[in-house]
Amino acid sequence: MVMVPAFVVLTLVASSHAAAGGVGSIDSACAAPGARTDVAHPRFFVETTGAVLPRGRQGQWRELDSEEELHKLSDSPKPPNTEATVRVTRDGTLVSMYFQDSSASWAHVVDYCFRKAGPLARVQGTFNSYLAGGGGPGIRRRRTTYYDAEGAVLKSKTGVFDLETDKPLAKAQFLDEEDPLYPTMRALPFSSDLLPPLPPANPDPDGFVAAVRERLPAVKACFERAVKAKPGVAGKAVGRWTVDPSGKVTEFVWQSNEIKSPVFATCAQKVIESWKFPARESPASVSFPFVFEQAGAGLSFTP
Repeated sequence: MVMVPAFVVLTLVASSHAAAGGVGSIDSACAAPGARTDVAHPRFFVETTGAVLPRGRQGQWRELDSEEELHKLSDSPKPPNTEATVRVTRDGTLVSMYFQDSSASWAHVVDYCFRKAGPLARVQGTFNSYLAGGGGPGIRRRRTTYYDAEGAVLKSKTGVFDLETDKPLAKAQFLDEEDPLYPTMRALPFSSDLLPPLPPANPDPDGFVAAVRERLPAVKACFERAVKAKPGVAGKAVGRWTVDPSGKVTEFVWQSNEIKSPVFATCAQKVIESWKFPARESPASVSFPFVFEQAGAGLSFTP
């Protein structure tokens, strides 16, 4: 929880680092659900452990069947401290979240607009403080922040209002809360219930592991020659080489070699230097361990 020190004087702030056209296009894409006809059926989520301002992937979440069920929980003696409504549009996803603390000293409504690909485009936060300084009824702080596709702030504007009359205030004393920030949809605390799991990462994006596996018999033959020359040799040898743009192996060295066999070292180096990999745009550095558990054993390979 990030908090501004108590009773700080907050004044109207506006800053911009982008042309208004960029902000205008974000506003158009992030139009409120009631102003558009392309909104899919909403989904409703509540946090069930009482977490306050949960961070990404924090808390335990339950999806509700209807908006009526959400209202019923909100009006119950022990309402959830965090609620979320999700609406998908043709331009992206709109997420409205409600935060409060158990003491009811403040309430926080934050509307997030995510681009179709997932990054955050806009945050509109309304923070209602019921314990403002000066003996008044309270303070309402509104803040809108725009982001580019890489997450950099394009523009941010903040206004402060009287909670009872909603009239602007030139300055006010109150304990502010930062709008919880979720840079992408994957960072939402209930994203595992909202989005399909990511596909597993490709452990071999360049295809080097598969290519070396196909060529292991030649390296094993070198080891078998070493065993004949010196029975009992075994251990781990780590070869390191560069694959140039044409796919040729260059700059080969033994990064480490526990096998202690010149026969193996010379033979395996010649074998590896003869390999040809697919052409690529730029050179790549490759490092592979070849492990022989004991003399005569099969080759154990761990990329």
